Amino acid sequence: MNLSVLMIGNSFSICVGKNLPQIVRAGKKHKLTLTSAYIGGCSLQTHAEHLQTAEKDPAFAPYRIDVWNSDDLRKRRSRMGNVLELLQNNRYDIVTIQQASASSWSFSTYYPWADTVISAIQKYQPQAKIFIQETWSYRADSPLFEQWQFDNNSMYSRLKEAYSAFAGKTGFEIIPTGDAVQLFRQESKREYRVLSENERSKFLPPDLPPMANDVVGRDFWSKNEEGELVLCKDTVHLNFRGEYLQACVWYGKLFGENPEDISYEHTNISRSECQFMQQCAKKALGI
Repeated sequence: MNLSVLMIGNSFSICVGKNLPQIVRAGKKHKLTLTSAYIGGCSLQTHAEHLQTAEKDPAFAPYRIDVWNSDDLRKRRSRMGNVLELLQNNRYDIVTIQQASASSWSFSTYYPWADTVISAIQKYQPQAKIFIQETWSYRADSPLFEQWQFDNNSMYSRLKEAYSAFAGKTGFEIIPTGDAVQLFRQESKREYRVLSENERSKFLPPDLPPMANDVVGRDFWSKNEEGELVLCKDTVHLNFRGEYLQACVWYGKLFGENPEDISYEHTNISRSECQFMQQCAKKALGI
Protein backbone atom coordinates (compact mmCIF):
# COMPACT_ATOMS: atom_id res chain seq x y z
CA MET A 1 0.00 0.00 0.00
CA ASN A 2 1.26 3.47 -0.93
CA LEU A 3 -0.34 6.23 1.15
CA SER A 4 -0.16 10.02 1.02
CA VAL A 5 -1.30 11.45 4.35
CA LEU A 6 -1.96 15.05 5.40
CA MET A 7 -2.10 15.92 9.10
CA ILE A 8 -3.97 19.14 9.89
CA GLY A 9 -2.84 19.64 13.43
CA ASN A 10 -0.29 20.93 15.89
CA SER A 11 2.48 19.60 18.14
CA PHE A 12 0.34 16.55 18.94
CA SER A 13 0.46 15.49 15.28
CA ILE A 14 3.85 16.62 13.96
CA CYS A 15 5.55 14.17 16.36
CA VAL A 16 4.13 11.31 14.25
CA GLY A 17 6.88 12.08 11.74
CA LYS A 18 9.63 11.09 14.17
CA ASN A 19 9.01 7.33 13.95
CA LEU A 20 6.23 6.44 11.51
CA PRO A 21 8.30 6.79 8.29
CA GLN A 22 10.99 4.58 9.83
CA ILE A 23 8.42 1.97 10.84
CA VAL A 24 6.97 1.93 7.33
CA ARG A 25 10.40 1.68 5.70
CA ALA A 26 11.55 -1.13 7.99
CA GLY A 27 8.38 -3.12 7.28
CA LYS A 28 9.09 -3.18 3.50
CA LYS A 29 5.40 -3.73 2.74
CA HIS A 30 4.14 -0.17 2.31
CA LYS A 31 5.18 3.34 1.33
CA LEU A 32 4.26 6.61 3.00
CA THR A 33 4.40 10.30 2.18
CA LEU A 34 3.49 12.15 5.37
CA THR A 35 2.73 15.89 5.31
CA SER A 36 2.27 17.96 8.46
CA ALA A 37 0.53 21.34 8.57
CA TYR A 38 1.69 22.64 11.94
CA ILE A 39 0.87 25.53 14.24
CA GLY A 40 1.61 25.00 17.93
CA GLY A 41 -1.57 24.59 19.98
CA CYS A 42 -3.78 25.06 16.93
CA SER A 43 -7.48 24.36 17.58
CA LEU A 44 -10.24 23.46 15.16
CA GLN A 45 -11.47 27.04 15.47
CA THR A 46 -8.09 28.44 14.38
CA HIS A 47 -7.82 25.95 11.51
CA ALA A 48 -11.27 27.02 10.32
CA GLU A 49 -10.45 30.72 10.59
CA HIS A 50 -7.17 30.25 8.73
CA LEU A 51 -8.95 28.41 5.91
CA GLN A 52 -11.29 31.37 5.53
CA THR A 53 -8.37 33.82 5.55
CA ALA A 54 -6.50 31.78 2.93
CA GLU A 55 -9.49 31.97 0.59
CA LYS A 56 -9.09 35.76 0.55
CA ASP A 57 -5.29 35.79 0.66
CA PRO A 58 -3.54 32.81 -0.99
CA ALA A 59 -0.18 34.14 0.24
CA PHE A 60 -1.28 33.73 3.86
CA ALA A 61 1.29 31.36 5.38
CA PRO A 62 0.88 30.72 9.12
CA TYR A 63 1.68 26.98 8.99
CA ARG A 64 4.98 25.16 8.97
CA ILE A 65 4.71 22.49 6.30
CA ASP A 66 6.91 19.40 6.75
CA VAL A 67 7.04 16.38 4.46
CA TRP A 68 8.53 12.96 5.23
CA ASN A 69 8.93 10.10 2.76
CA SER A 70 9.51 6.50 3.83
CA ASP A 71 11.53 5.88 0.65
CA ASP A 72 14.18 8.39 1.69
CA LEU A 73 14.32 9.21 5.38
CA ARG A 74 16.73 12.08 4.70
CA LYS A 75 14.21 13.77 2.45
CA ARG A 76 12.30 16.22 4.63
CA ARG A 77 11.13 19.52 3.27
CA SER A 78 10.07 22.44 5.46
CA ARG A 79 8.41 25.67 4.39
CA MET A 80 5.64 28.05 5.40
CA GLY A 81 2.21 27.82 3.82
CA ASN A 82 -1.48 27.20 4.48
CA VAL A 83 -3.83 24.24 4.56
CA LEU A 84 -6.02 25.48 1.71
CA GLU A 85 -3.20 25.44 -0.83
CA LEU A 86 -2.19 21.95 0.33
CA LEU A 87 -5.74 20.73 -0.23
CA GLN A 88 -6.00 22.46 -3.61
CA ASN A 89 -2.64 21.44 -5.05
CA ASN A 90 -2.05 17.88 -3.85
CA ARG A 91 -3.80 14.54 -3.68
CA TYR A 92 -4.11 12.76 -0.34
CA ASP A 93 -5.44 9.34 0.51
CA ILE A 94 -5.96 10.24 4.15
CA VAL A 95 -6.39 13.55 5.99
CA THR A 96 -6.26 13.62 9.77
CA ILE A 97 -7.81 16.18 12.09
CA GLN A 98 -7.87 16.64 15.87
CA GLN A 99 -8.80 19.15 18.50
CA ALA A 100 -6.20 21.15 20.41
CA SER A 101 -5.33 19.18 23.53
CA ALA A 102 -6.35 21.87 26.02
CA SER A 103 -9.84 21.90 24.48
CA SER A 104 -10.07 18.22 23.57
CA TRP A 105 -12.09 17.28 26.65
CA SER A 106 -14.87 19.78 25.90
CA PHE A 107 -17.06 18.77 22.93
CA SER A 108 -18.60 22.24 22.82
CA THR A 109 -15.26 23.55 21.44
CA TYR A 110 -15.41 21.32 18.34
CA TYR A 111 -18.33 23.02 16.60
CA PRO A 112 -19.16 24.89 14.46
CA TRP A 113 -15.50 25.09 13.39
CA ALA A 114 -15.11 21.39 12.62
CA ASP A 115 -17.73 21.77 9.88
CA THR A 116 -15.59 24.37 8.08
CA VAL A 117 -12.49 22.18 8.20
CA ILE A 118 -14.33 19.04 7.12
CA SER A 119 -16.13 20.86 4.29
CA ALA A 120 -12.82 22.12 2.88
CA ILE A 121 -11.30 18.64 2.97
CA GLN A 122 -14.31 17.07 1.29
CA LYS A 123 -14.49 19.81 -1.35
CA TYR A 124 -10.88 19.59 -2.50
CA GLN A 125 -10.05 15.99 -1.52
CA PRO A 126 -13.29 14.07 -2.12
CA GLN A 127 -11.39 10.79 -2.47
CA ALA A 128 -9.60 11.16 0.88
CA LYS A 129 -10.58 9.29 4.00
CA ILE A 130 -10.75 11.53 7.06
CA PHE A 131 -9.42 10.16 10.33
CA ILE A 132 -9.65 11.75 13.76
CA GLN A 133 -6.61 11.47 15.99
CA GLU A 134 -7.68 11.04 19.59
CA THR A 135 -5.17 13.06 21.61
CA TRP A 136 -4.10 12.15 25.15
CA SER A 137 -4.35 13.34 28.72
CA TYR A 138 -1.50 15.25 30.32
CA ARG A 139 1.00 13.98 32.86
CA ALA A 140 -0.35 13.87 36.40
CA ASP A 141 1.60 16.95 37.52
CA SER A 142 0.28 19.33 34.88
CA PRO A 143 -0.49 22.73 36.48
CA LEU A 144 -3.66 22.90 34.41
CA PHE A 145 -5.38 20.25 36.51
CA GLU A 146 -5.56 22.61 39.45
CA GLN A 147 -7.19 25.19 37.19
CA TRP A 148 -9.61 22.69 35.66
CA GLN A 149 -10.25 20.97 39.01
CA PHE A 150 -9.90 17.42 37.73
CA ASP A 151 -7.00 14.99 37.27
CA ASN A 152 -5.42 13.31 34.26
CA ASN A 153 -7.67 10.25 34.51
CA SER A 154 -10.70 12.52 34.34
CA MET A 155 -9.14 14.39 31.42
CA TYR A 156 -8.81 11.09 29.58
CA SER A 157 -12.42 10.11 30.29
CA ARG A 158 -13.67 13.49 29.12
CA LEU A 159 -11.60 13.65 25.94
CA LYS A 160 -12.53 10.07 25.06
CA GLU A 161 -16.19 10.99 25.41
CA ALA A 162 -15.70 14.12 23.28
CA TYR A 163 -13.79 12.34 20.52
CA SER A 164 -16.31 9.51 20.51
CA ALA A 165 -19.11 12.05 20.07
CA PHE A 166 -17.11 13.71 17.28
CA ALA A 167 -16.65 10.39 15.51
CA GLY A 168 -20.30 9.53 16.02
CA LYS A 169 -21.44 12.83 14.49
CA THR A 170 -19.09 12.66 11.50
CA GLY A 171 -18.82 8.93 10.88
CA PHE A 172 -15.02 9.19 10.79
CA GLU A 173 -12.75 6.57 12.32
CA ILE A 174 -10.54 7.36 15.30
CA ILE A 175 -6.78 6.87 15.56
CA PRO A 176 -6.78 5.93 19.26
CA THR A 177 -3.50 7.45 20.43
CA GLY A 178 -5.05 8.64 23.68
CA ASP A 179 -6.32 5.13 24.43
CA ALA A 180 -2.85 3.67 23.86
CA VAL A 181 -1.29 6.22 26.23
CA GLN A 182 -3.84 5.35 28.90
CA LEU A 183 -3.30 1.63 28.38
CA PHE A 184 0.43 2.11 28.88
CA ARG A 185 -0.28 3.85 32.17
CA GLN A 186 -2.67 1.16 33.33
CA GLU A 187 -0.84 -1.95 32.17
CA SER A 188 2.75 -0.98 32.89
CA LYS A 189 1.77 -0.99 36.59
CA ARG A 190 4.32 1.78 37.16
CA GLU A 191 2.37 4.81 38.31
CA TYR A 192 4.06 8.13 37.73
CA ARG A 193 4.86 9.70 41.08
CA VAL A 194 4.37 13.47 41.28
CA LEU A 195 7.33 15.06 43.03
CA SER A 196 6.86 17.91 45.47
CA GLU A 197 8.59 21.21 44.74
CA ASN A 198 10.91 20.45 47.64
CA GLU A 199 11.89 17.12 46.05
CA ARG A 200 12.43 18.78 42.68
CA SER A 201 14.62 21.46 44.24
CA LYS A 202 17.11 18.83 45.36
CA PHE A 203 18.05 17.88 41.78
CA LEU A 204 21.27 19.40 40.44
CA PRO A 205 22.21 19.59 36.75
CA PRO A 206 22.53 17.46 34.75
CA ASP A 207 20.45 15.03 36.86
CA LEU A 208 16.74 14.75 36.05
CA PRO A 209 13.71 13.18 37.73
CA PRO A 210 12.79 9.73 36.36
CA MET A 211 10.28 9.73 33.50
CA ALA A 212 10.10 6.00 32.74
CA ASN A 213 6.67 5.63 34.33
CA ASP A 214 4.85 7.71 31.73
CA VAL A 215 5.05 8.23 27.97
CA VAL A 216 3.89 11.84 28.40
CA GLY A 217 6.13 14.61 29.67
CA ARG A 218 9.78 15.31 30.27
CA ASP A 219 11.93 17.35 32.62
CA PHE A 220 14.82 19.48 31.39
CA TRP A 221 17.28 22.16 32.44
CA SER A 222 16.98 25.65 31.00
CA LYS A 223 18.56 29.00 31.77
CA ASN A 224 16.39 31.72 33.29
CA GLU A 225 16.73 35.45 32.64
CA GLU A 226 19.61 35.62 35.11
CA GLY A 227 21.45 32.88 33.25
CA GLU A 228 20.91 30.32 36.01
CA LEU A 229 19.96 26.74 35.19
CA VAL A 230 16.50 25.87 36.46
CA LEU A 231 14.64 22.57 36.33
CA CYS A 232 11.66 22.88 33.98
CA LYS A 233 8.97 20.43 32.95
CA ASP A 234 6.79 19.70 29.95
CA THR A 235 3.70 17.84 31.15
CA VAL A 236 1.69 17.75 27.92
CA HIS A 237 3.77 16.39 25.03
CA LEU A 238 4.80 12.82 24.38
CA ASN A 239 8.38 12.00 25.28
CA PHE A 240 10.48 9.88 22.90
CA ARG A 241 8.89 6.68 24.19
CA GLY A 242 5.42 8.11 23.74
CA GLU A 243 6.27 9.18 20.20
CA TYR A 244 7.18 5.59 19.40
CA LEU A 245 3.91 4.37 20.91
CA GLN A 246 1.97 6.92 18.87
CA ALA A 247 3.66 5.81 15.65
CA CYS A 248 2.80 2.17 16.39
CA VAL A 249 -0.87 3.14 16.72
CA TRP A 250 -0.80 5.14 13.50
CA TYR A 251 0.92 2.36 11.56
CA GLY A 252 -1.65 -0.15 12.68
CA LYS A 253 -4.57 2.13 11.85
CA LEU A 254 -3.41 3.57 8.54
CA PHE A 255 -2.15 0.34 7.03
CA GLY A 256 -4.40 -2.20 8.74
CA GLU A 257 -1.38 -3.94 10.26
CA ASN A 258 -0.82 -5.62 13.59
CA PRO A 259 1.54 -3.34 15.57
CA GLU A 260 3.17 -6.43 17.07
CA ASP A 261 4.62 -7.13 13.61
CA ILE A 262 6.58 -3.86 13.59
CA SER A 263 10.28 -4.58 13.15
CA TYR A 264 11.61 -1.06 13.73
CA GLU A 265 12.83 -0.46 17.27
CA HIS A 266 13.80 2.96 18.64
CA THR A 267 17.51 3.04 19.40
CA ASN A 268 16.93 4.48 22.90
CA ILE A 269 14.20 2.04 23.89
CA SER A 270 14.80 -1.57 24.90
CA ARG A 271 13.36 -4.37 22.81
CA SER A 272 11.05 -5.47 25.62
CA GLU A 273 9.74 -1.93 26.05
CA CYS A 274 9.16 -1.58 22.29
CA GLN A 275 7.25 -4.84 22.32
CA PHE A 276 5.16 -3.70 25.28
CA MET A 277 4.21 -0.48 23.49
CA GLN A 278 3.35 -2.46 20.37
CA GLN A 279 1.03 -4.53 22.54
CA CYS A 280 -0.59 -1.38 23.95
CA ALA A 281 -1.09 -0.07 20.41
CA LYS A 282 -2.66 -3.36 19.32
CA LYS A 283 -5.05 -3.36 22.27
CA ALA A 284 -6.01 0.28 21.65
CA LEU A 285 -6.84 -0.62 18.05
CA GLY A 286 -8.98 -3.53 19.17
CA ILE A 287 -7.05 -6.04 17.11
